[in-house]
Amino acid sequence: MTEPDERSLVSGKAWRDFCDRLKAAGEGILAEGFPSTPRDRAEGFRWLTRLVVFATRMELEAGDPQFPQFVRYETPDNQWGGPNPDNVYYRATVDPDTSYRVWADVRGVRQAIFSLHEGDMQLGEYGVYGETSLDALEVGRDGRLEIVLSPQTQAGNWIEMHPKARLFGIRVYASDWDKDAAPTFHIEQIGAEGVPPPSLEAASVARALDRAARWVEQTSGYWNAYTQAGWQRATPNVATAPSPAKGGADNILYGSCFWELGEDEALLLESEVPDAQYWGFSLHTLGWLESGDFANRQTSLSGHQLHVDRDGRIRIVLAQRDPCVPNWIDTEARPRGLLVYRWVWARNNPVPTSRVVPLASLRDTLPDDHPLVDATQRRQQLARRREAAWNRFQ
Repeated sequence: MTEPDERSLVSGKAWRDFCDRLKAAGEGILAEGFPSTPRDRAEGFRWLTRLVVFATRMELEAGDPQFPQFVRYETPDNQWGGPNPDNVYYRATVDPDTSYRVWADVRGVRQAIFSLHEGDMQLGEYGVYGETSLDALEVGRDGRLEIVLSPQTQAGNWIEMHPKARLFGIRVYASDWDKDAAPTFHIEQIGAEGVPPPSLEAASVARALDRAARWVEQTSGYWNAYTQAGWQRATPNVATAPSPAKGGADNILYGSCFWELGEDEALLLESEVPDAQYWGFSLHTLGWLESGDFANRQTSLSGHQLHVDRDGRIRIVLAQRDPCVPNWIDTEARPRGLLVYRWVWARNNPVPTSRVVPLASLRDTLPDDHPLVDATQRRQQLARRREAAWNRFQ
């Protein structure tokens, strides 16, 4: 394919090509093998608009590595790739031959992972470089964190640039939604402080449209194929052992459970509490690999949100209807889906057990002292969750 240039944008060809490629991506999710109920189609086309929003923001507004800026993504209304609802995600475009300064006030931050990336796994770009965590870095008494990204060795907090690095990413962990901070991060090229970006050029917009279209094209089909392949390999309603993910952070172990449940059934998962700095469970949809409406529904639970029974075990109930227990994960009335658990900075890796039980007899399978949650308590719980999500993402 010819590299887009100034002429292609000025003539309108670059824009028409961009629109045609988005149209083809939309036709793609109508293909055989994609979820196809009316609800699935509604979610699929909404998801496509979310991909376009992210891709155009990343490539057109924040795509110049000489004048980078952090883009926040994986928010309640912009999801792809199975986001963790307990994370706040940031990324910036970087040039491996350039030096940058990254800074923030990290007072109140529980933990964070910083890493350079080749790109995204759906693009076949799996490289992760120079990864480190907040607790391994020096933070000033005033809470100020400063990191230098550069090819040359630097004193203090330094991450060495890698020749294949094109993105700098940050995962901030907010296990306690009411208390854990998720600050604004800043990035600037060293030596370009106070220098405004150059005037917009037609050729750069044409190239950015091309990159954005490619990202949408590759993403729109990838996660459906990914979840379908996982479903074919899995035994429904059985949890797998946790392991690292290719292209993911070194410190994260992921376990999964593809589930299939009737309206009157529940999936009961039991586990010992992991010895980990962070841990949590979250629902992911098939096809789009979103994490549900996690700002308004309890589609995820972190270690701080989960109830631990007196015997030291956690019991999670996945069900379409509220089973009146604290550790309910709401399937949003979906008959099938994926549950993922994450042990991060873990010193052990317990594997949850799982079994399907009738909702009507669920209480018989739980300890006598396992709490009940009535309708009023649930509404209060969800109201607090919604407000915490607003505070973190808006």
